[in-house]
Amino acid sequence: MGRCCHVPGPPRSHTAGRRTVRNLTVRARRVRPRTRAGVAAAGGGRLVAEMRAVVVSADVGESHAQMAAALVRELERRPDVEKVTLLNGFYILGRPLAGTLQRGFRFHVGRVKWSYDLAYHLFTRLRPARRLGEAALRLLGGRALARALRPHHPDVVVSTYPVMNPILAALRSDGRLRCPAAAVVGPLGGLAFWVQPGLDLHLMLYPEAIDAARELAGPIAAQPVRPLVDPAFFEPLSQARAQEVLGLDPDARHVLISGGGWGVGDLAGAIDAALTIAGTHVIALTGRGREGREALERRHAGDPRVSVLGFTQQMRDFLCAVDAFVTTTAGISCLEARLCGTPTICYGFHVGHVRDNVRALRERGLADVATSPGQLRSALEARLGGARIPAPALGGLPSGAELTVKLARGEIDAAPRVKASDGPAAPVAIASS
Repeated sequence: MGRCCHVPGPPRSHTAGRRTVRNLTVRARRVRPRTRAGVAAAGGGRLVAEMRAVVVSADVGESHAQMAAALVRELERRPDVEKVTLLNGFYILGRPLAGTLQRGFRFHVGRVKWSYDLAYHLFTRLRPARRLGEAALRLLGGRALARALRPHHPDVVVSTYPVMNPILAALRSDGRLRCPAAAVVGPLGGLAFWVQPGLDLHLMLYPEAIDAARELAGPIAAQPVRPLVDPAFFEPLSQARAQEVLGLDPDARHVLISGGGWGVGDLAGAIDAALTIAGTHVIALTGRGREGREALERRHAGDPRVSVLGFTQQMRDFLCAVDAFVTTTAGISCLEARLCGTPTICYGFHVGHVRDNVRALRERGLADVATSPGQLRSALEARLGGARIPAPALGGLPSGAELTVKLARGEIDAAPRVKASDGPAAPVAIASS
């Protein structure tokens, strides 16, 4: 089995799956890589010893952390993976860029919103601005990321955070990273920065997004993968059983409202809209933000129809138990709800990348969209009176770990190399020993 190494970063916590884990290092016994029987690739692929994988992400947004943790778990289970290293945080891009990104996301996304919306529109709608932004990331973060990767001698690198992708693509394209590099593409819409011609492979959590990705970035290599969520989501759980586990009233209609990891968006308005429907009970998830949770607890103190919770490790149970799901952030919980057959409504935080993803979800018929409390009430009334939606058979897709290993072995036709714009430099990461 693969060994996992969580590399220390700044003294703040990062998320892994649905738990908060302090940055730590797990010492792994260094073994001399050896060729395993049957590891030779078919069709002329290269012979690879037990391999080393590095996953890069950032501790901003729960979806990115959850995708990274799920991919790490999958890779750890494979006997042909010697070691898995998770580099989680902007610190791997160097202190100047890391500080700017960390403060910027917290301030503009968490508080101001309109400024993030403006910047997102500028850097995703105008091609010259997008190219300028990608070039700035490569210039400011390229050397630091190369230094962060060097000690781990990866055979393959996978990113789950879009800010990392232009930098990885540049390192790959100009030869500073000699092993294959891939990106997990989480959303259905808003794919700017996620997809990069210089990357060898894009692991698409939404198969429906592949055409849009190629329209945006050209003939990239992209393959659909099984959603990077807790394996329990692929196991059947009836609504009655889930309600029994959670102790919910089987005679009531239940609405789950989530503000994502940060508890952002109009959660109060969503709760009020749901409560106008007779017989409806609300479960509100406020993420890791204690201030927002305490405000809603005070607002609904003594109301037996409202339960306010913080971060939860029982998302599958809740999604299977409720009759409708309202999300403000439209993150990976939309995929989780899809796997549970739970009708989804996006409401309360339509800015930047969230707005683009919400639009794509609506166009594909994967979610309803409400832009006002009145629209949300109407959408809830329609969904609460209907049946659950059929869950798609996404569990049969190849896993992210399977395709990652195949990429490292040379068994997947990677995208053609694209010359980077930040100039040549000495290589720092070696593909294999």
